Amino acid sequence: MKKILVVEDDPVNQMILMDFLAANGYQTVAASSGPEGIDRYDRESPDLCLVDVQLPRKNGFELVREIKGRGAATPVLLMSAVYTDADQSSRTVQLGTLADGYLTKPFDLVQLLSQVRKLLGEA
Repeated sequence: MKKILVVEDDPVNQMILMDFLAANGYQTVAASSGPEGIDRYDRESPDLCLVDVQLPRKNGFELVREIKGRGAATPVLLMSAVYTDADQSSRTVQLGTLADGYLTKPFDLVQLLSQVRKLLGEA
């Protein structure tokens, strides 16, 4: 079963994401902060990371840079309600985060599933 690490500090959003992904056949693990996300990544070896940009103690950009800086090939989807302009989000992903995709919050769960399947395939 393909495993997705959900790094989201809002407990309601985290629960929605985890329940939705699990209902579609993916195993999920969660973290609520940047440092916890790094720790869970190291312990769980997920197949995909779904990372909020606004996280406590280490933001999503820093988390992704740290993971990718280790040479990890794990795909990453970033999510943010702050960076809503599509062109800006695209440039941000290309220039510094090494992320494999970007979702603007609030996003449609069908759109999320489409992005996940594009990166991981069917569950």
